[in-house]
Amino acid sequence: MSLNSRQMLAVLDALPDPVFVITEKGRYVGVFGHSDLKYYHDGHDLIGASVYEVMPLDIAQWVIDQIHNALTAGRVVKVEYELSASQVRGLDPDAGPDDTIWFEGRMQPFPGLIQGERAIIWTARNINGRKKLETELLRASQTDPLTRTANRRKLMETLHENFAAFKRYGHPMSLIMFDIDHFKKLNDRFGHLAGDTVLRSLCDSCHSLLRENDLLARFGGEEFIVVLPSTPLQQALATAQRIRIDVPAAAARITSQEKKVTLSLGVSELTPQDSSYSQILHRADKALYIAKSNGRNRVEAITT
Repeated sequence: MSLNSRQMLAVLDALPDPVFVITEKGRYVGVFGHSDLKYYHDGHDLIGASVYEVMPLDIAQWVIDQIHNALTAGRVVKVEYELSASQVRGLDPDAGPDDTIWFEGRMQPFPGLIQGERAIIWTARNINGRKKLETELLRASQTDPLTRTANRRKLMETLHENFAAFKRYGHPMSLIMFDIDHFKKLNDRFGHLAGDTVLRSLCDSCHSLLRENDLLARFGGEEFIVVLPSTPLQQALATAQRIRIDVPAAAARITSQEKKVTLSLGVSELTPQDSSYSQILHRADKALYIAKSNGRNRVEAITT
């Protein structure tokens, strides 16, 4: 006994993930499955429409490119992409997930022609859960667990990217290196748990002073680095002074006046003579040493 056409259609519509049949020119000729509105929007109204009619031009062209890739390959092709209901005309954004959905798309050539055109079968699977886990794992691998700042791995990646942008486009970048004055004495007097609290509060306060694209990273122990993209030296010096004055004051309010600390800071910027980002690190470290030698609780800069 075999299924009749109506039963086959019922099977296809019961599939948990959406399945689209799309012609080579981008027309939807079949839409099946995806009945669970917790994961998908209902796309059955797309049948008969062209991707160019329902999507922004750049997205529609990307879809056509993927269709051609699958037809050329003659086999299953996989892609990952994100799409929201607001980007597809004809979908009800209130009947389905609120956020943008990450999809894994699997495309394979349709066996035969549809109205004289080649076509592909495009199965889309919601992978938001996997993407969220990947993002969390990546963040954990780039974050110092105590201070919630970037770790050395993330710092080096950021320095590499900004150094490349400086060499290619001339975008300036400055660096602030700072540490807590007499931090060992604070640990010895109040204990390491109190020291950890000071580190966290200092970093939280520092984050509030920085721009979204600046990076605060723990370089080691009580030593931290601030990467300031698109920032010349004078602007970096002003930022360093704000950190020196405002960050300990804010941290003191979080902890107590008895644990009040001061900061020493060294500042430098990339120069055309630099052959690697290690040179700006060296200059900032040297400037920090000078700040400590000159009495601490101050900002010093080295440019060459």
